[in-house]
Formats: sequence, structure tokens, C-alpha cells
Amino acid sequence: MNRKEAEQTGYTHSDGDRKEQKDRKEFRLRVKLQIGTDEPVLGPGVAELLELVGETGSMKEACGRMGMSYSKGWKIVNRAENELGYALILRHHGGRSGGSCSLTPESISLVRRYRALEERVKKYADTAFQEMFTEL
Repeated sequence: MNRKEAEQTGYTHSDGDRKEQKDRKEFRLRVKLQIGTDEPVLGPGVAELLELVGETGSMKEACGRMGMSYSKGWKIVNRAENELGYALILRHHGGRSGGSCSLTPESISLVRRYRALEERVKKYADTAFQEMFTEL
């Protein structure tokens, strides 16, 4: 019985109910936002990978921090680039000092907008969750 129902029926909590409420785990809503067609092209993992490439200047370092293989990282980025129709990462091939990577302006914008959408959706979802699942 939720709070509104309890108030409407005049139900009062017994000591056992209060203990149960103290021991109850706090439920939270988890929302995973993915953008794509049949397969996701942009989601939290891709956004994090791009952010790490931008931070480190290295696909190898970014993949390592995520616990992902280097080849899988490139596979994800290449697939996203093919689906989107534009480059996400500029590849600067090696030489004496080795290669590096940087994000394209389109990639920076894409990740920024994805994170803003993610935040907006989470706020809405949290509000809706609290309204619709008051008993949790």
C-alpha cells in the first residue's frame, strides 16, 4: 500500500511495518540511452570512448582505461562513422613519436549533445519514476 492509499484508508503503520521500511532497499531507475537504427550507434560506451580519446589523444589508452581491446574500440568507432556518414576521430599516423588521435568538431558536438540529452532524459525519468512508483 502506498502513502496515498494509506492516507485515504486511514491505515497506520505498525512497528513491524516501520522496521520493514528501515530495512527496505532504495530502488532507483536506471536509464540507458542509445541512438541508432537497427543497431546502436551512440550510447554511453561510445560516448565514454570518444571522451577518453579526446582526453588522452590515444585510442590505445582510451580502450585500456575501459578494459576494451584496441581492435574492438576501432570497430565501434568505424561502425559509428559509417552509420553517421562523417569522421569522429582524426588519425595522426606514427613516426618517431608514434601516432595520436583527436576528435573531430562533429564528434565533440555529438558527444556534448548526447550527454545533454542523457541528462534531460534522466531528469524526466526520475521524476516520472517517483510519481508512478511511490511505494518503492
